[in-house]
Amino acid sequence: MQKGRQNPEPDLTATCRLFFEELLKSDLVVKENEETFLITPTCARCNRVFGVGEVKEVEKRGKITKIKISDSTATLNIYTDKAIGLESDKFLAFIGNLHVREGAGKSKAVLILVEEAEPVEENVRDNWILNTARRTMERIELLRSNLNLSLALPKKQWMKEALEHYAIDDDKLDSRGSVAINAVKSVWQHYSKTAKEMVLEALEESEKSSMERVKLTDALKKRGLMEEWVEEVIDELFAEGRCYEPEVGVVKVVEVEE
Repeated sequence: MQKGRQNPEPDLTATCRLFFEELLKSDLVVKENEETFLITPTCARCNRVFGVGEVKEVEKRGKITKIKISDSTATLNIYTDKAIGLESDKFLAFIGNLHVREGAGKSKAVLILVEEAEPVEENVRDNWILNTARRTMERIELLRSNLNLSLALPKKQWMKEALEHYAIDDDKLDSRGSVAINAVKSVWQHYSKTAKEMVLEALEESEKSSMERVKLTDALKKRGLMEEWVEEVIDELFAEGRCYEPEVGVVKVVEVEE
């Protein structure tokens, strides 16, 4: 990760992206070619993860720093021996290696040791949630198709083990999907209000409080908003009567008489 980058994306094809709630409920460990992998309830196969969340607590323990970080689905503990220089209520992107500790009986504890970390802006966390939700739903749909088509059961042994270990069925997949959907909803509720304010501000700063829709979208993308969400927000402002289209492809603020 490079310092100051707005959208840190690790160039690591084997790095998993999954919600913290799912990670905390993962306890199936397999070994392949002397490597250890954690298999999750949606069949992500991980030995390192890429996550983004809001820092809730920072605790120094000698040379090690314990960070409590939340992605809105759950709060996770990650550990680092690196100086990051961050505070609570800030956002952090990290790449972490998964280390599995054997406990009493068959219990297992997963430690996340930070390999790289960087403070980021809130919109980076929001984009991470959207992308993580998409990947989660893709895994869920793949599993659902395998459940409904008995002849298409996965050939990989670790996937077969996961289906049995987590007793995966349609109800559990629905529950996993709800976690992803609720995470996206929580982002949208906050984002919608903020994005509307940014759209209105951009329009009011422009000549005659109007702008071509394409130029407005481009301007807001430069401020960190996703194109799809800009389009939705503009349509909502139309529906609320706060903006209108004086001509095709032009967005204008409705003037309020005092």
